[in-house]
Amino acid sequence: MRRLFAAALAVLVVASVASAAPKTSGSATLATRGPVLAMAADGNRAALLVAVNKRWRIVVWEPRLRRVTRIATLTDSGCSRYCGPGGALALAGTRVAWDEASSGNTLDTVVSSATLARRKTVSLGAGNWDFSFDGSGDEALAPAGDGKLLAFTVQVHCADPETEGEPPCPSGREPGDVVAASVWRSARSGRCPSYADYRPIGHCARVAKRSGQLTVLGVDAGRIAARTDHGVRLLSATGGLLHDFPVENVRGAALSNDRLALRVGGGVSVYDTSSGEVVFREEGGDRLEDLQSGILVTTAGKTVRLRRLEDGRVATIRTGGVPRARLEPPGLFVAAGRRVTFTPLADVLRRLG
Repeated sequence: MRRLFAAALAVLVVASVASAAPKTSGSATLATRGPVLAMAADGNRAALLVAVNKRWRIVVWEPRLRRVTRIATLTDSGCSRYCGPGGALALAGTRVAWDEASSGNTLDTVVSSATLARRKTVSLGAGNWDFSFDGSGDEALAPAGDGKLLAFTVQVHCADPETEGEPPCPSGREPGDVVAASVWRSARSGRCPSYADYRPIGHCARVAKRSGQLTVLGVDAGRIAARTDHGVRLLSATGGLLHDFPVENVRGAALSNDRLALRVGGGVSVYDTSSGEVVFREEGGDRLEDLQSGILVTTAGKTVRLRRLEDGRVATIRTGGVPRARLEPPGLFVAAGRRVTFTPLADVLRRLG
């Protein structure tokens, strides 16, 4: 009993979390000892990447249950190979995933995952990119998740043809260019992608592959939005092509039901996922955060901006730092500095009038 109590206390101290009791409206606040670097949300849960004493921790917060769960990472096991976060989190139901990386003469990348029931880290995919010599190698990119679907990309960089690296760059391409990519999802069986001397121990299924880029940007309702060399491709969970959007220079995406929001140029465009037509355009904002229940979420400076697409009504939330925001059917999660708040959707809708 003493050992179990000590372990629980260590989780609270190391994860640097203190939760206040929810207000009567259902709102809740979580305080962290370090700044929140990244956030993902799915349903009633939010996953947080927290910087603590020059290290980082991942926790999952469930405000309605007043519960915080610490997630172990590869760094926690001694930092023998992967020593830093890639900066992205994904949450799919009770499964949280993240990317880790280390670099020297090569860049080693890995996508890892754990569940609330089984918190031991499972590696889903790994890559080794020799960017400093011949430019060749694989790179595992940040995951995205929703519901039961968790997806990520492994991309292939080509090698200087004068070396023995594989694959050699085709005509017109430079060493290190991305020449092929594949999208993978977490599965109950099947091998995960890796390189020769690294063996992920999770289970994966390949969704799709193509020449050039195919970078996962967002996941929703069993579909995957991925950036290509010439736009954004919408795929089913089994790799079926649903729609191609010929939009270049995309810097962010959010997928929700029959709408796809893309951060392009100086604003955000919202597309109908069936016709591909633009149904809404908003200029400005620093970052596209989310799209849910017909509400577009963006941030600028220290402000979160909520816009209802149906009537254009806007609500803003001022924060104490650079915010990150995720809107789910139960409500809105906002992280800024060392503070995370949850606001029920009914309260969000009241803000919009």
